[in-house]
Amino acid sequence: MKIKYFTESAYADLFDSIKEHESLYCGESDHWIKEFFGDKVYAKESRIECTLPTLSTEYDEYSNVITLYEALKDKLTPKQASNAHLWSYLSHCEYWDYTHSRWGKEEMSVQTIQQRFFCNTFEGNRIGFMRNAVSRLWWMGYLSYQESHPGNPYELTKLLMSHSDISASIFERKLSANRNVTVGILEAMLEINNDPKLRDVGVSTATGRYEWRELCKYINRYGGVTLLDAMSSDDIKELSYNYILKQRKE
Repeated sequence: MKIKYFTESAYADLFDSIKEHESLYCGESDHWIKEFFGDKVYAKESRIECTLPTLSTEYDEYSNVITLYEALKDKLTPKQASNAHLWSYLSHCEYWDYTHSRWGKEEMSVQTIQQRFFCNTFEGNRIGFMRNAVSRLWWMGYLSYQESHPGNPYELTKLLMSHSDISASIFERKLSANRNVTVGILEAMLEINNDPKLRDVGVSTATGRYEWRELCKYINRYGGVTLLDAMSSDDIKELSYNYILKQRKE
């Protein structure tokens, strides 16, 4: 099957009517969407041929990332994955049950609907894609998948998803646009965690703040004076590793 996406006008019409349909987003059926559009063509077929996998509604997000990314990693490019109309269609239609189960509440706010069912984003910002219920799964896979890792190419993915603040610290900054930066940060954290002589990256004993949050702030500032796009993941890993150990000594 070819994956579908909302037309531009359909996306806008649906987005503009969120308040009107707020209670329907709390319901268990997506039938109202077809009724809303009536005879209007609201979706088109893309050129992406793929049988969409089933996502778990049991909060097993690590497995969901692997499931979705494995199905789409050779089908979808980052440019195609930056299409808000695609992910919004999947969240509303193909994956309504998953999206509703994962994010639907008895009383869901307009903001939650904007973030989880749509890609409430603006030019140059990836945050919207990291908050949409379905696109976040693909992007977490894409930005952490390491084919060269022996045994488990999703080892960094597991670390990324081990604490919600790790993904938030990385993805809510512009540095997340660079795959090498994300991989470098995670590899440094993993190396420290795997060293029995060092404690796992977590809360700083000196400041009481998450070490990864301070690290991401540092890398973000570093990007203000150095072109991060010119650095390899190994460069970022070394920079991150040294920063964490230095902060522990101060």
